[in-house]
Amino acid sequence: MLWLAACALLLGLFGLLAYWLPVSLSSNLQVRAEPSGSWVLALGIGVGPIALSAIAAHGVKPFLTCHLFGKQLVRLPLSRWLGGPKKQPAQHDPAAKGLTHSRLERAIARFFVTLDPLETLWSWWEKERIFEVRSLELDVEYSFRDVALTGQILAGLCMLSGVLPERYVINQTPLWAAEDRLLLAADGRFRIWPVRLAVDVLGFVLKQRSVARRSAVPASE
Repeated sequence: MLWLAACALLLGLFGLLAYWLPVSLSSNLQVRAEPSGSWVLALGIGVGPIALSAIAAHGVKPFLTCHLFGKQLVRLPLSRWLGGPKKQPAQHDPAAKGLTHSRLERAIARFFVTLDPLETLWSWWEKERIFEVRSLELDVEYSFRDVALTGQILAGLCMLSGVLPERYVINQTPLWAAEDRLLLAADGRFRIWPVRLAVDVLGFVLKQRSVARRSAVPASE
């Protein structure tokens, strides 16, 4: 029993350290859209030796990969979760037997479907001692078939650059090509307090789902 107590003590100390000490991470976002309608989006997040990347493109199903010291550990298809829970195929259908989702995948699908990612992001963005932006640099090239819209975007981003803190940098290049085109690259450095962030996000999700259930009751009546 002594070793169990020692393990519990170590886990408790690790939890306290994770609660009080921040973790530094870096991220990179790449977005490209062409006049032909093709597009690609890639997001990478690095935490020490661990790297997570999510990739989606026109005609390609999105997927998530995890690397440790440059070696790929897992690759998961995000389309199975982001599409929401699907009706399970009949058990007597042998052709559909291999298409059933596991219990874990169904739980993850329900979590993502009921969660508003933008609302969740704004709930803890720049919240004190939970999430801190150390630097965020945005490089964007764009053009639109409506040249007036290109000018409006140019003016809006110039105004935004003037009011943002110094750690936020926007570099923009309007192309004036009279066609819909976008090239965006964002590079950020952040600090997070993992345990505090997990507790805060969990509380927000539970509150959001409680509100959704209360609003669903009058609708069903």
